[in-house]
Amino acid sequence: MGEERSEFLPPRPAGPEPELGPPPTPVAPPVSEYLPPQQAQPAAAAYAPQAPRAAQAAQAAQPDNGQAVAGFVLSLVAGGLLLISGGLSSIVSIACSIFGIVYSRKGRRRVSAGETTKNAGLAQAGFIIGIVSLVLSVLATIFWILIAVLVATDDEFRRDFEDQLDDRNTITAVARIALACGRALVA
Repeated sequence: MGEERSEFLPPRPAGPEPELGPPPTPVAPPVSEYLPPQQAQPAAAAYAPQAPRAAQAAQAAQPDNGQAVAGFVLSLVAGGLLLISGGLSSIVSIACSIFGIVYSRKGRRRVSAGETTKNAGLAQAGFIIGIVSLVLSVLATIFWILIAVLVATDDEFRRDFEDQLDDRNTITAVARIALACGRALVA
C-alpha cells in the first residue's frame, strides 16, 4: 500500500514581499560647527541605542505605599468582621484595627515626608476606619464580658437568658437580653 502525499502550502501573507538584502545604513548628520563643544555630539553617539521608554517610565515612577494599603485593608477587615459576627469576634477586631491604625499612620508619614504621593487617601481612610473599628470593638468586648459575668453570677438573668435563647425569634431574643442587661446594671 502506498501512502498518498498531499502537499499543502500555507496561504501567502498579505502585502508585498519583503526585500532581501542588507538593511540600509543610517547616514550620520554632520556635526554643526556653530554648537558649543558641550552640545556637539559625535556621530556615533547620535545613533547609540537608547533605553526603552518603559524602562525610563519605571525609573520615574514613585515608590508604592504598601503601608497605606495594608492599614486600610486591616481596618476594613476589623470593622467588617465585627459587624458580621455581631461583636463576637471583638478581640480579633481589636487586633486588626490596632494594626490597621499603625500601618495607616506609617503610610501617612511617608506621604507627609514626600517619599510618595500614592495612596494618601487610603492611608487617611484606613486611619479613620481603624479608630472607629477599635472603639466599636472595645464596646462589643465590654458588652460580651458583661453578658458573661451576668450569666455566671445572676440566677434570674441566667434563666431569662436561657428562656430567650429557647425562642425561635433571635432578633427579639437579643433585644430582650439587652434589656435584661440594662435592668441588671440599674439594679
